[in-house]
Amino acid sequence: MPGAKREAEGEEVFEFDCPACGRHIVGEAARCPGCGTEFIIEEVPVIECPSCGEECSPEAAACPSCGKPIVAEEDEQLRQEFPRLVAEVKPLLILAKDYEVEVGEGRRLIDRAVQAGKQRDLETAVQMVKEARTSIRAALDARLEMEEGSLERSVGVVSRAGADPGEVAKALASLRSLREEGDIEGALQAAVKGRKAAERSSAKFLEANDMAESLARLIEVCERFYLDVRDAKRMLQEARDAGDHGDWGMMGILARKGREQLARSLPEVTRTEMRKAKNQLLDAKAEGKDVRTLVKVLKEAGVAMNRERYDVALELLLDFRTELKRT
Repeated sequence: MPGAKREAEGEEVFEFDCPACGRHIVGEAARCPGCGTEFIIEEVPVIECPSCGEECSPEAAACPSCGKPIVAEEDEQLRQEFPRLVAEVKPLLILAKDYEVEVGEGRRLIDRAVQAGKQRDLETAVQMVKEARTSIRAALDARLEMEEGSLERSVGVVSRAGADPGEVAKALASLRSLREEGDIEGALQAAVKGRKAAERSSAKFLEANDMAESLARLIEVCERFYLDVRDAKRMLQEARDAGDHGDWGMMGILARKGREQLARSLPEVTRTEMRKAKNQLLDAKAEGKDVRTLVKVLKEAGVAMNRERYDVALELLLDFRTELKRT
């Protein structure tokens, strides 16, 4: 996270520009307040000059401010190893962020590495970054383990839905292969691809099946009010036949068409039945019956009718009929 320090009322204030949106930020920040970009360990490779205290890159052999050597000769190996480890950890953190993998332990270890680096304790800093690398890799591998199990189950779900699980199975095989090769990013991409394929396959089935079941329920309700449901029944059968052949798209289209055909006659029927129900309510009240439940059901039916949920209103009117018989 490139930045600079300036003096403000006798104190050093860190300031920098967001690399994503360019917003100028004053003070240390974990993420950009403008675009939300998270700032990741850019300040890890920083140490203090033992002579003047200026912050320097660990790759520098001498302080750019005072020109004196930054590290002792015996620390040269650690000085070279530190930025290499940071370069390994940074993409792992980015992967964890992109795929929403929790790596809190790894981040805490990195914070400790930052502090050790600033204090020129390169041995501790290197050790902390190594431990962070191990922790983050373990978290990513655990995610892949979970994704692999999820795709295994998805193959079965898609098969039971009557759809072709080939795309999901292919993604699962790719995930396993890439994971074995150590390609974490590739394996995560394969997991996402497989999950989306499973969602597409099962979602089409579920949507079409729900639409057919909804049509079947509406037909039952309409029959109770003596509506002509012959065309709707024919469409329902055609929809189910399409589903039996795995054509979820056509199943949904036919079921939706059947509902639309019935829906055209629902407003008038609902209004007529509401008038009947209100008269029946008045008669029951005049006979001295307890009509509190009837009033409640009729109010709910009226609300549904006003919202143009005529199918719901008719179902409630059937409930009204049942309750009226009990009264």
